[in-house]
Amino acid sequence: MISTELFPYDKFGFRLEFGEKKNPTICWFECEEHLQKYLERYRLDSKTTKIDYRDGKPSDASKKHKRSVEQKSKSKSDGGSSSVRKRKSSVDSSRNTTRNSKSKK
Repeated sequence: MISTELFPYDKFGFRLEFGEKKNPTICWFECEEHLQKYLERYRLDSKTTKIDYRDGKPSDASKKHKRSVEQKSKSKSDGGSSSVRKRKSSVDSSRNTTRNSKSKK
């Protein structure tokens, strides 16, 4: 039986605990990919953190998610040059002139 103290939220199946033992920081994540991003962002070491999984073991669902994201990005990049809009730079020649800060009287 899963403890509701460890996993109080139904949708968040990944739990991370780190910090001091008297005052630990506890985070819950929806998927393993978000957990890994958090670990990389804050440079947390696996020796100083404790990771718990609601189902007991990490699932491979995040790998499938990564593949689908890569496939989507590849299909978008295959579009022609008409799908990419380039910024046109317009330069106003009157703005680029040097002006005297003192006005003539």
